[in-house]
Amino acid sequence: MVNYEFDEKNGIITDKSTGERCIVVAESGLENILKGLSRIFGSGIEVLLEESSRDANKNTVLSTNNDVDVKSLFDIYAKGFAQRGMGRLEVSEFQLNEGIVTVRVWNSIFAGIRDGENTYCSYIGGLLSGVYERVLHASPKFKETKCIGRGDQYCEFRLALKTSSAF
Repeated sequence: MVNYEFDEKNGIITDKSTGERCIVVAESGLENILKGLSRIFGSGIEVLLEESSRDANKNTVLSTNNDVDVKSLFDIYAKGFAQRGMGRLEVSEFQLNEGIVTVRVWNSIFAGIRDGENTYCSYIGGLLSGVYERVLHASPKFKETKCIGRGDQYCEFRLALKTSSAF
């Protein structure tokens, strides 16, 4: 669970569960940051977002006991995702034997920010890939099969082992 401590005197926000310092960025501020990066990196912004969010998430500590099953770890991550205001995650398909995971993202802040026809959903794809790697100990490939930015009700990501023929 995300639990923040506000130190008004020193202007510091700390995530009490991780000890990390945090900032609050309004959607308009995030939009300005992402569009600025797009101007600098062009289409390379998608790779930058995906890789940086994947790496950041691999380092995320999932504080659970050892008796928690793999699907529950995705559910625990979904709770933290929502508590950070990024939207609501729902694991809609989980086939552990095949290494296939399908995740729906409702109210994604990254799909709501547009740059022409493009959204910044690759950030979410990278986050989910990082969770996949952390939980299943394998690198996935992912495909966004639905997107709020294309008129769908939610964004949907299908993740599978790189060797899979799932898509």
